[in-house]
Amino acid sequence: MLPDTINPNVSLLDSDHQQINFGRWMHQCELIKSFYNASSVFVLQSIHSGFEIIVSSMSETPLFTSGTLYPSDFPLFKQCVYSKPEGDYQNLARFMLDELPRDFDGIQHILSRPITWPDGSRFGALCVLNPHMTDPLGNAAMLEPFQILLQQDLSLLCQYHRIESLSMRDQETGMLNHYGFVMMAPRQLNLGRRFGAHAGIIFFELQCPKNTEKNLEEKHHRLLGNLIQDTIRTADIAAHYTSTQFVVLVFVDNERDVLHIMKRVEKQLEQQNHALKLDSSYSFFSPESSAKLAPMMEEARCQLISMRPDATEMIAPSSSTIDSSLYDNPAADSAEL
Repeated sequence: MLPDTINPNVSLLDSDHQQINFGRWMHQCELIKSFYNASSVFVLQSIHSGFEIIVSSMSETPLFTSGTLYPSDFPLFKQCVYSKPEGDYQNLARFMLDELPRDFDGIQHILSRPITWPDGSRFGALCVLNPHMTDPLGNAAMLEPFQILLQQDLSLLCQYHRIESLSMRDQETGMLNHYGFVMMAPRQLNLGRRFGAHAGIIFFELQCPKNTEKNLEEKHHRLLGNLIQDTIRTADIAAHYTSTQFVVLVFVDNERDVLHIMKRVEKQLEQQNHALKLDSSYSFFSPESSAKLAPMMEEARCQLISMRPDATEMIAPSSSTIDSSLYDNPAADSAEL
C-alpha cells in the first residue's frame, strides 16, 4: 500500500518529489538509446488524465518530450503499461493510420517494459522506439536492469514519505504534525484532568480570499502557525494537523477563554494580512467530563466550513474522520482518553 501522501494518479512532474533524480532517469534513457541505436527512449507514467512522458532521451525534433500527454484510451501505451513483467515488443504496422498520432510517423517498432509502484500497482512504462535488434526477445532482457533501477527509485520515494509521516514535526511550520499530536495530546489531556483543568479543542483553517484567483501559499500557513504558537501557553499543544488545518489543545478556566483565544488569533491574522480569512471551531471539556479526545476533535472539526456536507469546495483525502484508536494512547495512562 502506498503512503497517503503519494497520489499515483498525479504526475511526478506536478509533485514536489525531490527524492526522484530526473537527471539520472534522463541519463538512463540516453544509455538505452545508445545501446539499441534507437530513435527515442522515454519513461511514461499513467495518470488520471492519460499517459504523460516524464523524462526522455535528447532529440533533435520536439517529439516525446517531458510533459507530453497522450489520451488514456491510447491503445499502444495501454499495451505497454499493462504488459507482462518481461515487457513487450510491438510492431506498429498492426495499427491503422488514424490510430496513431503524427508523432509516430516513421516508427516501426516499440520495445517496452512496465514499471510498477512498490505495492505492485502500475506506474507506467519504459519505452524504446525503433530499437535495432537481431534477437528481439533476447535483447529485450537488457531493459531489465533499467526497469529495476526506476522501480527502486519509486520504492525509495515511498520509504521517504513513510519516514516523514513518522516524524513528529511538520517541516513547513516547525510545529507538531498529526502524528506528534496523536502522541502528545492524550497524555497532556490526562495530566490536565488530574489537576482539574478545563480544556478545549480548537481547529483553525485558512480560507481562500474571496473575489480573487490567488491560492493559499506555504507562507500563509507558516504565518498562521506562528500566530497560534505565540498565542497559546506552554502547557497547550498545537499541531499542523493537515495541509490546511491546525488543531490546538488548550487548558483554560472556562469556555469563554476558548472563544477569547480564537478571537485573538483571528484579530492578529487580520493585522498581519487583512486579505486572509480564518475559519475556526471548538469543543469544550469540563474537568469531570469522561469524553474521549477523538470524538471531541471530530465534533470540533466537523464545524469547519470545509468539513460541512454542503461545502462546495473539494475536501482533501486527509479530511477523513478521526480514528479514535489512534488516540487511545497507552502512554497517556488513562482509560478515559
